[in-house]
Amino acid sequence: MALRVTGPYPEAVITGTRKNLAARWLRRFAIAAILCTLACTSAPEFRGHTLDTAAPAHLEGVNWDGSEFDLASLDHDVVVVFFGYTFCPDVCPMTLGRMKQVLAELDERQAERVGVVFVSVDPERDTLDKLADYVPHFDRRFYGVRLDDDALEEAKLSFGVSSRNVDPPSGGENGFYFVDHTGSVFLLDASGRPRVSHPNEAPLADVVADVEALLAAGAA
Repeated sequence: MALRVTGPYPEAVITGTRKNLAARWLRRFAIAAILCTLACTSAPEFRGHTLDTAAPAHLEGVNWDGSEFDLASLDHDVVVVFFGYTFCPDVCPMTLGRMKQVLAELDERQAERVGVVFVSVDPERDTLDKLADYVPHFDRRFYGVRLDDDALEEAKLSFGVSSRNVDPPSGGENGFYFVDHTGSVFLLDASGRPRVSHPNEAPLADVVADVEALLAAGAA
């Protein structure tokens, strides 16, 4: 049934009203499409501490196998970075073991897209031979990186990490010392930008969830 418009409304007014309504609906549709796009591409919600870092991290040194290491050249969608030293009695071996568990929680294809980087804060004692004996013991896929003093200080500054040598409570024998250092784990995206950090005692499920979130964002 055709709808007849009656009354003292000129045809031009009716036509103009229809055009205005059509334009209004088009604007609403466009706004809805933009909002949907933003929602679909918004940053993932992390369980750890979200980092507001604009620039990619910079790490250049030597890996435990003697090869040159450059963080920017790694072919991974997610890179896990943490700082430690091979003489560490507790936090470092625990963190390395936990990172092996993180990879085990992922499926094989996901795990291949994740790199794990252990950065030594004790280059004086952590020679390449020492790193080669230590890091692959946990997982041969892990990088164990030795930086020179200047590069290490630059890396610590960029990640907000601190470290200092301290004598053991009973006094250091034969020059032995511990290193107090930040134990946080940093998750970097495919561009090398730190996106989220976790304390070393964070629930493993939270770390896995954030790795998966970054993997999903990288695959989008």
